[in-house]
Amino acid sequence: MAPSTVDLPALNAERLARAQASLAAAGIAVAVLFDPGNVRYVTCDGPFLVANLHCSYRWALVFAESDPVLWESTEAMHVARERWPDGDIRPAHAFTFFGSGPKTAADAAVAMAEVDDELRARGLADAPLGVDRAETVVFLALAGLGRRVVDAVPAIESARAVKSPVELAIHRENARLTDIAVGNFLQRMKPGLTELELWAVLAQETVSHGALHAESRLLSSGPRTNPWMQEATHRVVGDGEMVAFDTDLVGPYGYLTDISRSYVCGDAGPTREMRDVYRAAHDFVHEAIPEFRAGRSFRELGELLAPRLPAEYRALRYPFIAHGCGAADEYPAIVVDGHHDGVLLPGMVISVEGYMGRVGGSVGAKFEEQIVVTDGAPELISHAPVEDRLL
Repeated sequence: MAPSTVDLPALNAERLARAQASLAAAGIAVAVLFDPGNVRYVTCDGPFLVANLHCSYRWALVFAESDPVLWESTEAMHVARERWPDGDIRPAHAFTFFGSGPKTAADAAVAMAEVDDELRARGLADAPLGVDRAETVVFLALAGLGRRVVDAVPAIESARAVKSPVELAIHRENARLTDIAVGNFLQRMKPGLTELELWAVLAQETVSHGALHAESRLLSSGPRTNPWMQEATHRVVGDGEMVAFDTDLVGPYGYLTDISRSYVCGDAGPTREMRDVYRAAHDFVHEAIPEFRAGRSFRELGELLAPRLPAEYRALRYPFIAHGCGAADEYPAIVVDGHHDGVLLPGMVISVEGYMGRVGGSVGAKFEEQIVVTDGAPELISHAPVEDRLL
């Protein structure tokens, strides 16, 4: 588990204050949030996170200058009260098509009327309402109430991008637990297992160390490592084949450890191509990490690092050089093409990554590390084993 000294009320208060300051800076007096990562950020964790990603059953009204209101599913009210004992928690009027069927629009109108009533009671009848994301029926209901909607995502994601000391401690501990889980996975990895069986082993190891869920099932082997982005299948892994995976792992307290590793399965020696792609991926990442210093712009980093990708691997290159980590893969992103503005700040948690594989090649390698941006040199917090046979 993450540090036993975590003061959850203090953590919740820090996150809320950061969100409120970011909303105020963006000129947004109030926002209704549905994304479970955002709702957690301004109130508390909720149950059934994965289901909540595609089915809105809890939402939060957050104000730039006063305490938020949480609408929680009626069957989980007791959970929310345990996790947010001093919060304003109200039963949510459910509106998803899953539960409401043809009544979904009418139920959404009832739910958003409660939000509208709260705004009017607080003197915000004419204020634009920030929204992060929602089902279409929510936007139709807000339009029917005459509400002008603005995008709250930039303000909330910018707030989430910089971590407090408590959040950084959780990230470090979650990375340590992931390192242990990967080490244990390596002890159990052997030829003859399928990719799905290996993914199940990795999942068992990570969940036993406190992981909540993984955002993907990116594990492939042998020729399926080229190109990347292939999820685990029933393919049987052979002796001497590459096994590559991306953890995409949301751990204790809901913080992401996102690293990638590639290993040789079994005792057979690796091929020259396996060594070439692995060395290229490993070295690209570790040579890039020192560049992630506070004050560097995202555009500057992209323009500096993208040309370092070896020409023979550019056609299949991964689109991200780095991205932020928090409740999920999140802002900011350092990309190979289409750079955008923004600056690295101390306290950002970043995953730096690279994929190397030739077009028509027989194998590819994915490598990724997690760092904390500081006022000085970046802090490497992931230490899962490297594959010495490929170096």
